[in-house]
Amino acid sequence: MHSWKKKLVVSQLALACTLAITSQANAANYDTWGYHDNTTTDLVWPYDTDNDGIADAGGMDPMGSDGNYVTYNGFVYYNNANGDFDTVFKGDTVNGTISTYYLNHDYASGSVNQVDISNSVIHGSITSELPFGYYSITPEGYNGYTFNNGTTTDLDYNWYDGDVFTLNVSNSTIDDDYEALYFTDTHLDGDKSKSTNETFYTALGVAVNLDVESNINITNNSRVAGIALSEGNTSNTTYTSEYHQWDNNINVSNSTVTSGSQTPLEESDGFFGKSAEPSDYAGNGGQNDVALSFTDNAGSNYSMKNNVNFDHSTLLGDVEFTSHWNNDGVFFYSTGHDSNGDGVLDTNGGWVDDAQNVDELNITLNNGSKWVGSANMSAEVIAPADMYDVAPNSLTPGATIEANDWGRIIDNKVFQSGVFNVALNNSSEWNTVNSSVIDTLAVNNGSQVNVTDSSLVSDTIGLTNGSSLNIGANGVVATDHLTVDSYSTVNLTESTGWNNYSNLYTNTITVTNGGVLDVNVDQFDTEAFRTDKLELTSGNIADHN
Repeated sequence: MHSWKKKLVVSQLALACTLAITSQANAANYDTWGYHDNTTTDLVWPYDTDNDGIADAGGMDPMGSDGNYVTYNGFVYYNNANGDFDTVFKGDTVNGTISTYYLNHDYASGSVNQVDISNSVIHGSITSELPFGYYSITPEGYNGYTFNNGTTTDLDYNWYDGDVFTLNVSNSTIDDDYEALYFTDTHLDGDKSKSTNETFYTALGVAVNLDVESNINITNNSRVAGIALSEGNTSNTTYTSEYHQWDNNINVSNSTVTSGSQTPLEESDGFFGKSAEPSDYAGNGGQNDVALSFTDNAGSNYSMKNNVNFDHSTLLGDVEFTSHWNNDGVFFYSTGHDSNGDGVLDTNGGWVDDAQNVDELNITLNNGSKWVGSANMSAEVIAPADMYDVAPNSLTPGATIEANDWGRIIDNKVFQSGVFNVALNNSSEWNTVNSSVIDTLAVNNGSQVNVTDSSLVSDTIGLTNGSSLNIGANGVVATDHLTVDSYSTVNLTESTGWNNYSNLYTNTITVTNGGVLDVNVDQFDTEAFRTDKLELTSGNIADHN
């Protein structure tokens, strides 16, 4: 594969577009979005004629014509024949959106499903979808425009388990800083020339947006403004009864992943003449604060497994995890299914191995990595009354009740469509923001979790080898079982107990092997913590000063 990129197919559209890419070896800057202007006629955006929220009339002129339309030149392809770029970016600056759509959907023998970006700056985003944009950011404008490469490239739309797209980013920046194309449309009004300033919105929310199985490696002081991975189409006519799995892996080393931006920030408030950047994390919990997003396909029969590892790196922003049952009501049955037609529900269907019916998100911070942000999970749940042949895999912060007229609380165990686990190792740190809900939290080897002006709910929390959980002012931590092991510490500061609720609530606290539960409150503080069972074992140190 050459390290340069060359536009081989020169079409009428490319000739008309000043943005046509001729050779990456001979230039350093590339624009993927542009505008073809017919100076005698005006641009007509689509509009909503029946007020149904969908743009259904009007529109730009056909691309390649002598009319008015937005242009796109940003496709990546492995052999240059059908792409504006090849698969290697080295020392380049690209403004706009890069699409790997044709690369990802070509399974020809010998084709490369990998993009390498080094020593480069992408002012915009990368997507595995066909690129698209909107004439308006109001709801009726979200119909948008989709662009293709104008060829008859044969694509294979089957999903091949294991054909994973690899994105390598080294010493580079993908900043999501291209929320819109701003251009001027000129036209004649009688014999006078007039012009209007127009906006074509291209923001995708974060810098990397992929709906294909992906391995993403971010290294060597790189900076990426958000990653969104979704489980795309998993259909394959040759797949029958065997199990398959959608796998995503993100590895970040000596680099930073920040939030992105869904809205054009240059239209927002400024400060001394500067607008906000997509990577600015406000901690408001909105769509512009998402740094990592994982969404499964509700219509798929297969689970989505996501593994994220940070090493000497920083995560600045919120993490979103959305999970559904595998094709509920068709393949998996969350409310039960009558498999033999006797009128009695007897199975939940799905795969025999419960783990194959469950999506996963595992985030690990290693070697001094730091995360500032919230962890958010949306998953579907089955209570014991509807469990026929599945076993509990999670706990509910609420309760499960017995399936009769009494409706009494009997348990906390549930079967969940997805599980979200977080681990911190070797002096790593998580500062929580707003509210976070996960399944397990493991804090190891001198790592720390700081909860101030925020809340953290986890089924279990375990601290080992000199780690700490620090609960500050207006911080709330809730868990079923908290284990403080091997000289680790839970700190409740002097400002913790000023509220009318417990800042630490857990059914069981186990302090062992030199662990410390440090409750720094005085006589004016109310319930700093609440527990049903406090276990002090194995020569621990209990400090309640």
